Amino acid sequence: MQSRSSGNLSGIDISNWQGVVDYAKVKQSGIQVVYMKATEGNYYTDSYLNSNYNGAKAQGLLIGFYHFFRPSTESNAKSQAVYFVNALKGKTPDCRLALDLEVSGGLSRSELTSLAEVFLEEVKRLTNKEVVVYTYSHFAKTNINSSLNIYPLWIAEYGVMTPQNNGIWNSWIGFQYSSSGNVAGVNGNCDLNVFLNEILLDNTVSIPYESSNNQLESNSTAYTVQSGDTLSGIASKFGTTYQAIAALNGISNVNLIYPGQVLKIPNSSLSSNNKTYTVQSGDTLSEVAAKFGTTYQAIAALNGISNPNLIYPGQVLKIPSGSGNGTGTYTVQSGDTLSGIAAKFGTTYQAIAALNGISNPDLIYPGQVLKI
Repeated sequence: MQSRSSGNLSGIDISNWQGVVDYAKVKQSGIQVVYMKATEGNYYTDSYLNSNYNGAKAQGLLIGFYHFFRPSTESNAKSQAVYFVNALKGKTPDCRLALDLEVSGGLSRSELTSLAEVFLEEVKRLTNKEVVVYTYSHFAKTNINSSLNIYPLWIAEYGVMTPQNNGIWNSWIGFQYSSSGNVAGVNGNCDLNVFLNEILLDNTVSIPYESSNNQLESNSTAYTVQSGDTLSGIASKFGTTYQAIAALNGISNVNLIYPGQVLKIPNSSLSSNNKTYTVQSGDTLSEVAAKFGTTYQAIAALNGISNPNLIYPGQVLKIPSGSGNGTGTYTVQSGDTLSGIAAKFGTTYQAIAALNGISNPDLIYPGQVLKI
């Protein structure tokens, strides 16, 4: 490993923890590069991302973005890459897009390395931009195997001029040497770094708003998780199943979702062979939904309605396919609940109750034949 020197580019990396940053003072202090946190997992976008970007860009600082990786499954790694890239749409990075790799998720070396590669290759594919791996020396030695060394390294090791050998890389293009730096314009401590010119991108065009993720987006709609939400509850709102949402979003633990997490909702029941309904005077979206055995959220999502309380007479609404008068039957088994049956069939307990004239959705019995 080479040592840092005064000839290196001087940089900091920041996140929401630093709050509002005065980038004019940062530039005056001699900082040249600012890496900023963009995203974490497939559920969190840094609340200061836009203000950090706009502030640093206005001062002509060299900008990089990093994603904090939460390893899980291959599909989840791809989902995280898409989430990262989507957060950067319309922004112009000057530096390689960085994978922050510092938790293993209990995976083996080979498993973690493989998922990191999946993420990095997906980011490259979606953006046509080069990448860099950020990690710290001990983590590299104990959690990563050598196949990751095809990507350049941004290493973290504090209080030294030269990072120790980690057995994976023999050089770096970024070196985070302190976590307790004091830089004018930044509240509290921040990480201090030096970079080689190799951290800079040759391709410094903006990440387009219309990304290579269009196919994924066209097959799904987005929903932001609210406090108290469950995956099965969200599935019920949209007339799908929690299994389908979990599969689409690479969620391995269906009991673990977070407020603010943006979920893709499969459009299989929301996009093909849809009925239409013309709004009548006095209609509400919830009443229209009840007529068709669906939910107002599903109709709102399908029609791009941001305010479900605002519809007007003569408006033609698309109604999710799969709603309506039922296409089959189901015999209730011991232990069944109406919501559980609804989840199995990608519908809602309200729709089944309405279709079968059930006034008390908590009261069904084994052997009862329900229209679905």
